Amino acid sequence: MAVTLAGSDGASRRIGPADIASAIVVVAIWTLFLVLSRQGVKGSFTPWDLAFVRFGFAAAVVLPVFLWRPAGQRFGKLTLGRALVVALFAGVGLTCLIFTGLSFAPAAHAAVLTTGTLPFSVAILGWWMFGDRIAGRKLLSLGLILVGVLCMAWYAFVSAAAGAPEGAWRGDILFPFASASWAVFVMLVRRWGIGAVDATLATALISFVLYAPVYLLFLPKQMMAAPWLDIVWNGVFQGIFALVVSMSLYTRVVQAFGPSRTTMITAVCPSLAALIAVPVLGEPLSALVLMGLAAVTAGMVVGVSSRPQATATAATAATGATAAAATTAAPAPSVPAQRLV
Repeated sequence: MAVTLAGSDGASRRIGPADIASAIVVVAIWTLFLVLSRQGVKGSFTPWDLAFVRFGFAAAVVLPVFLWRPAGQRFGKLTLGRALVVALFAGVGLTCLIFTGLSFAPAAHAAVLTTGTLPFSVAILGWWMFGDRIAGRKLLSLGLILVGVLCMAWYAFVSAAAGAPEGAWRGDILFPFASASWAVFVMLVRRWGIGAVDATLATALISFVLYAPVYLLFLPKQMMAAPWLDIVWNGVFQGIFALVVSMSLYTRVVQAFGPSRTTMITAVCPSLAALIAVPVLGEPLSALVLMGLAAVTAGMVVGVSSRPQATATAATAATGATAAAATTAAPAPSVPAQRLV
């Protein structure tokens, strides 16, 4: 059974069961990613070790697909320059910022300041790059998500402040930059029409090629002292699930739901991460977490079910065309409409 949603460009998108399932899997992986990454950088690895493991396992998995593709089309529609940009924002930038931040601050802080702020980063970039309007049900959705994020922020920074490590503010500074880095990638998927496989290949392979020499030559390491089981487990989860599987599915979800709706869906991750932290990290369950989860879920439902406002550029063009048709019967030369997406 499929449903039809209107896109910000006025085009309709059909959302099938596979698209909905992809969104659910992405939320699950992102939620576990925040908790398990915190465990990793506070356990056997430095942030730089974990990033190396992530990129190494991911590159090894996607390399056969890359080599199987015809020469000159290894990254699909992406040019080498665009593939490099994707890797910098969705790969090296995002990973290093989050892992370094998690070495200072708890997973709850990361959840609030990355996935929690992502809908707002994407909304601002959408307004700036495409003229997307923030009004009506979209504004209501962002408002509900903001209430939920503030509940989580109060829990993370006030109620649980006594248990926060000293120097957590360093991580808190890095997390919004990680959110902005991923938001840029989300908007590039829309602007360049990046396919799921193309995005995954570019992120995994180019990130490894860029990062590995710097890590091996200059960055602090303690991975050789880590148990092999920890290395394999983190490599499988971080490289295969949290990068290859998650990025492939996330790109598909962006293509199906649109950038804004997708980030509204993933905004539920902070509350879910806090819930999972109860059994995994031994953190107490808070009413603020449940309130935040309820508010974000309500905002997600409103946002996903809403009909986005037409972009400002498209609305202006439509108004101009109507006025021109009404003022004169003389034929006027037609101007091709600008395609925003």
